[in-house]
Amino acid sequence: MAKPSRSLACRSSVAEPELRLLRTFAAVVAAGGFSSAAAELEVDLSTVSKQFRELEQWLGVTLARRGRGGFRLTAEGERLHALTRQFFGGMHAFTQDLAALAGGQRPMLRLGVVDALLTAGPVAQGRHLPDALRRCAEALPGLQLQLRALRPQDIERELLAGTLDAGITAARPPARGLEQHRLYSEPSSLYVAPGHPWHAEPARVRTAEELAALQLVVDPYLDGVPPTDLATALARGGHARADSIEAGALLVASGRYAGFLPDHLVQGTAALAGWRAVQTERFSYAQDIVLTCRAGKAEPAVRQLLRALAG
Repeated sequence: MAKPSRSLACRSSVAEPELRLLRTFAAVVAAGGFSSAAAELEVDLSTVSKQFRELEQWLGVTLARRGRGGFRLTAEGERLHALTRQFFGGMHAFTQDLAALAGGQRPMLRLGVVDALLTAGPVAQGRHLPDALRRCAEALPGLQLQLRALRPQDIERELLAGTLDAGITAARPPARGLEQHRLYSEPSSLYVAPGHPWHAEPARVRTAEELAALQLVVDPYLDGVPPTDLATALARGGHARADSIEAGALLVASGRYAGFLPDHLVQGTAALAGWRAVQTERFSYAQDIVLTCRAGKAEPAVRQLLRALAG
């Protein structure tokens, strides 16, 4: 068992194995527990638990309490969380300093985005994300822009690890150490494609038995979706899984599955013109799209992007 009384300062050497343990720790804290972190990291729960114990043994402290009351950091765990954020943020600053030493300081923006943003509606005052990126690059000469399409949970994890500066994703309760800036509201609906049994009559009220038998596409954006009528179908497990909106759209296109998709994607894509929204008054909903970054003073490129997005 780890000994809470020992000081974190007793471990000063951080090599790649320790970095791996610290990244796992950051993921567990961000997810609020071991099970959620295992799902987001796509590893076994036993692997996450083992790495967490290894970190506690390496440091000689107990980092969290686990039990019926849920996951809760100890005082040492809270301190390590703050140190980890500082450490990974320092790694990013060091990388920038190396770039300056090698050839002059150049601003950098490492942006993580969810997929299917190209057809999104105006971010604010008629401006789209591509236009905001252009204006940001024009305002910061020499800007090095790195854009990566990632799952929402991966964006948060990399923000906490310091490998991303900002991320655009659907709103959800932010992990500790992160803050969100609302950009716009994105309407979504439950869609079926030609060949689906519901395609001919998308507006007809469905019975409880029909809803329970529905084959759904489950994706990273479906957590917490307002319509509760589909809870039985989700609990039954008769659904397909997708790790992105585009992957979900491909499954819906088969004609076998129904799936929640942003209205702008379906309406703005010619290949999806024949798709139909199912009972929009019952299953459509709107979700905020936000820019997420580390809490505190944002870096210049992030501040410039926020200004560009605000018009």
